[in-house]
Amino acid sequence: MVFRSYPTWLVVGVSLTITLLGLLNLMDRAVQPPPADDGVRWRATPQGLVAESVRPGSSAERAGVIRGDVLRAIMVETNSQEPPEPLAVTKEWQLQYYLDEYVHVGGNAIYLVERYNPLGLSLGLWQAELRHLDPQPSRFGLEVYAAFVGTLYLLIGLVVFAKHRHTSQALHFFVICALSFIYLVWNTSGALTTFDTAILWADRVSLIVLCPIFLHFCATFPLRSAWLERRRRLIWLMYGPALVLALFETLHLSLGRYSTWLLDLRPLLDQLTLIHFAVAFAAALSVVTVTFFQTETPLLKQQMKWMVVGLTLGIVPWLAFYGAPVVAGVEPTPIMEALALGPTVFIPLSFGYAIVRYRLMDVDVIVRRSLTYALATFGVVMIFMLGVVRMAAWIRETYPFVPAVTTTFLQVVVLSAGAILYAPFKNWLQERIDRIFYGARYDTRLGLADFGRAMATTTALPELLSAIARKLSDAVSVTDIAIFLPDSDAPAAAQPLRLRPVFTSGLTTPVLPPHIEQEILQAGPRGYLVDEAGLAEGDLAYYFPCVARGRLVAVMALGKTVERTLLTSEDTELLRGLAPYMAVAIENSLFYERERARVEELARLKEFNENIIESINVGIVVIDCQGRLTTWNSTFEKLFALPPPPPEGWTMELLFDPDLLRMMRGVIGHDAGWQITDARTIYRCRTQGRNGQALVLNITLLPLQTRALAAGGALICFEDMTIRVRLEEQLREADKLSSIGLLAAGVAHEVNTPLAGISSYTQMLLAECSDQDPRRPILEKIRRQTLRASDIVNNLLNFSRTGNSTFAPVDLATILDDTIQLLETHLRGTAIEIKKDYGGALPPVWGQASKLQQVFMNLMLNARDAMPHGGILTITATVQGNAVTIAVSDTGIGIPPEVIHRIYDPFFTTKEVGHGTGLGLAVSYGIVQEHGGHVFVESTPGQGTTFRVKLPVAATQTSPPPLAATAEAASVAVRVPAEVTPLPR
Repeated sequence: MVFRSYPTWLVVGVSLTITLLGLLNLMDRAVQPPPADDGVRWRATPQGLVAESVRPGSSAERAGVIRGDVLRAIMVETNSQEPPEPLAVTKEWQLQYYLDEYVHVGGNAIYLVERYNPLGLSLGLWQAELRHLDPQPSRFGLEVYAAFVGTLYLLIGLVVFAKHRHTSQALHFFVICALSFIYLVWNTSGALTTFDTAILWADRVSLIVLCPIFLHFCATFPLRSAWLERRRRLIWLMYGPALVLALFETLHLSLGRYSTWLLDLRPLLDQLTLIHFAVAFAAALSVVTVTFFQTETPLLKQQMKWMVVGLTLGIVPWLAFYGAPVVAGVEPTPIMEALALGPTVFIPLSFGYAIVRYRLMDVDVIVRRSLTYALATFGVVMIFMLGVVRMAAWIRETYPFVPAVTTTFLQVVVLSAGAILYAPFKNWLQERIDRIFYGARYDTRLGLADFGRAMATTTALPELLSAIARKLSDAVSVTDIAIFLPDSDAPAAAQPLRLRPVFTSGLTTPVLPPHIEQEILQAGPRGYLVDEAGLAEGDLAYYFPCVARGRLVAVMALGKTVERTLLTSEDTELLRGLAPYMAVAIENSLFYERERARVEELARLKEFNENIIESINVGIVVIDCQGRLTTWNSTFEKLFALPPPPPEGWTMELLFDPDLLRMMRGVIGHDAGWQITDARTIYRCRTQGRNGQALVLNITLLPLQTRALAAGGALICFEDMTIRVRLEEQLREADKLSSIGLLAAGVAHEVNTPLAGISSYTQMLLAECSDQDPRRPILEKIRRQTLRASDIVNNLLNFSRTGNSTFAPVDLATILDDTIQLLETHLRGTAIEIKKDYGGALPPVWGQASKLQQVFMNLMLNARDAMPHGGILTITATVQGNAVTIAVSDTGIGIPPEVIHRIYDPFFTTKEVGHGTGLGLAVSYGIVQEHGGHVFVESTPGQGTTFRVKLPVAATQTSPPPLAATAEAASVAVRVPAEVTPLPR
C-alpha cells in the first residue's frame, strides 16, 4: 500500500478498529446463552397478539397452542407462595421481555390464550402450560457467514483505496465498504450491556447511513451528470430520511426503556429501514443504468456496464430471497437469507474493478443474461411467495374445514406451473431485453445468426445447400430456389463457363439460360442478374454469383416470392450480402469432401500396405541410422520369438547374435554404421533365435528411402530357409535310401538264387528219408529256415520296390503280418509283448502294399520307442461299414496335449536328438491321404497312445483313388502344413 498522509492513516485506523470490535462482538455472541423461545411467531394486531405460526416440537405446540390463537396474558412462576399474577401482553417485545426477565431457557410459563372458531366467535380463555422452554434456534452459522461476506467487503475497499489514484473516489468507496462490514459483522449478543448496546446502535445506523452514501456514489461516479450539477442540493437532500431514521434509532435505544411508545415503534422502524434500503438501491440501479445509456465515451460506458452488472447481480437476489418474502409476510429462512446476502458481494467487486482498472472487453452478454436470469428468478420467487404461501394461508383462514392434503396439492400445482413457465418466461424476457439493447438491429442480428447457424450445421454439401435454401426461403419468402456449381468434368479452359444444378427447391428441372451463363462472371462479386423472360414466365429470374477469393464457386438462382411478387431492393441487398458467405461455406464443404476422400484413400492404402507387410511370410524390420528398430511385422516377431521391448526400445545389438551382427556389418561396411546405400544379400546364413533354435536365413539389406529421396535408415528382410534346407537334406537322404534300396534289391535277388538251391536239395533229401530217419528233423529245420529266409528276402524286395504305383486290392492281414515279421529283430530284447486281433477275415482294400507297409512300420516303430521299459503293443483290425480300421496301441509314455496337434508337421519330433527325423508321421499321413483314408490319434500321458488308420474297402471303390504326385527319387508322399511351426531342438 502506498501511504497518502492523513486519509491513509484514517483508513488504516478505521479498518483496524472496526475489525477488532467485530472480533470482540463475535466472541461475545459465541459465549452468550441464547434467550428463551416458545416456538411461536406472534404478530400484533388490533385483536391482540395473534399466533401466525407454531414451530413443530416447540414448547407452545406441546402446550396445545395453534395458529390463530390470541395471547392475552402470561403468568410466570415465582418463588413466593402467592399465585402468579397475569401480565398483560399486547406487543411482541413485551412477551420477549417477560420470557427473558422471568422465565429463561428451561423455565415454565402459563399463557392465557383466547381461541376463536371459524365463524369468528370466541371460545373463551384457556391456560396453556409451557414446560421447559427451548432456546431460540441458533443463527451463529449464518452470522459467521455474514461476517465472511463483510470481511470481503472490507478487503475490497482496502484494495481499491490502495490502487486508485483519485483519493476522493477511493475514500468514498471505502466508506461504503466499511459501513457494509459493520452491518454484516456487528450484531447484538442480547446481553444489552453498554458495549452490546453500542454495537447494536452501530449495526442499525450503519445500514441506514449506507443507503444515501451508496446512492451518492452512484450519482457522482464516474462523472457527475449535468442535471445533478445544476441541482446539487438534491444530493444532500437524499441524506434527510437517513438522518431521521438514525435519530429515531438513537432515541429507541437510549430512551426506549422509559417509554413504551418508543418501544412500540420497533416494528415500524424495521419496516421503514427495509423500505429505505430497497428504495435507495433501486434508485442507485436506475441512476447507473441511465448513466450507462447516456454515456458516449467508450471507456466510461464499459465502466458503467460493470457497475450495472454488479448492482443487478447483488440487488435482485436480495429482493427475491429477502425483500419480497418480508413484504409478502413470509419469514425468510436461514438459507434464503444466505442466498440473499451472498451475491451482494458482486456490488463492491464490480464497482472496485470499474474504479481501479478496466479491460476493454464487451460485457453486453453478461449484462443481458444476468438481468434476464435475475428478473426471471425474482418472478418465480414472487409466484412462490404470493401464489403458494399466501394462497395456502388464505385457504386455511377462509376455509378451515378444507383438508391439509388439498392445500398441499394446490401448492404443488402452483409450484409446477411456476417451474414450467420459468423457461418461456426467461426466453421472453431475454428477447425483450435484447430488443432494448440492440433496437432496430435486433431483427438483422437474429437473421444473420440463424443463417450462420444454418451454414455451420453440417459440412456435407447436400445438407448444407438444403439448410441454406431453407433459410433463404424464410428470409425472402421465396419457394423456387436453385443452386448451380461449375462443372468439374469440363476442361479448365472451357469457354463459356458450364454450370450444373446441384440443388433445387420448388422446381423439377432448373435450366440456366445461356446468356446468364455467359454474363454471370461480368456481374462481379457484389452484383446480380435479372432474367426478364424468367420474370414473365414465373420461372427463375434472379441470379446471384457466389464468389470467393476471386473465383466463382456457385450461382444462387431464385424466382418470385410466395405472393408471386418481385423481390424488393432490401431483399436483393440482403442476398448480395449473403452471397460471399455462401461461397465460402460451399467452397469449404467441397474442400472438406475432397480432403475426406483423400484421407479415406490414404487410410485404405495404409491398411493395404500394412496387410501386405503382415501377410508376407518374410520377416521385415526397419531400423534408423543408429540401429534402433522402428517397425517390424508379425513374421519377424515369430521368427525371433520377440518379447516385449525394453523401455529404451530394441536395438540391433540387443536383439541379434554378435556373429550375425558382425556378418551384416561386414556386408554393409564397418565404417558406414547402419547407413545403407545399395542392396546387400547374405545367403543361407546359419544363426540362432533368441530361444536358441537353429535358423537358416536369407538376409537382404535395403536402403530406406524417405519422401525427400534421402537415405533414412535400412530395411532388412529375413527369409526363413530352415524348412527348405531340411527338405533338401531329406531329399538327398531319400536319394541315398533309394540307392540303398536298389542295392538291397540286387543283393536280395542274388541271395534268392542259393536259397532256391538249398530249398530244392533239402526237399529232395526229405523225399529220400523215411520218417524214422534221424536226419529228417534236421532237414525239416533246414527247410523251415530256408523258407523263413526266403520270406525275409521277399519282404525286403517288396519294401524296396520302386516300380509302378498302381493301386490294387490288398490283404491288410498279410501286410500287418509281414511288417511284424520284418520288425522281429527290432523288437527282440525289448520286453515288448505283441498282441494281434484281426477279428476274422478282413475285406481287401484298394492300395499299394509297400506304402501301407511303410505306414504300419512307422507306427509300430514309434510305439516301440514310446515303451523303453517294455509294454504291450496291440494291433487290431475291425470292419466298420465300408471301411477297415487298423488300430496300433501301446502302453507307453503318451503324447503331451500341448504338442499333439503338431505331430504330423514335418521335422517335428519329441524324441531325443539323433533318434528321429520328424518325418515318419508326416510321410505316413500323406500315404493314408493318398489312399483316401484318415488317421486318428488318442493319447493319455502316462497311459499310452492309439493310432487308428481308416481305409475304404475295395468293394466300395469302382476305381482306384487318385494318386498324389511322388518324388522321382523316392516313393513317399510328404504332407507340408499351411503354417510351419518353429522346429524344436
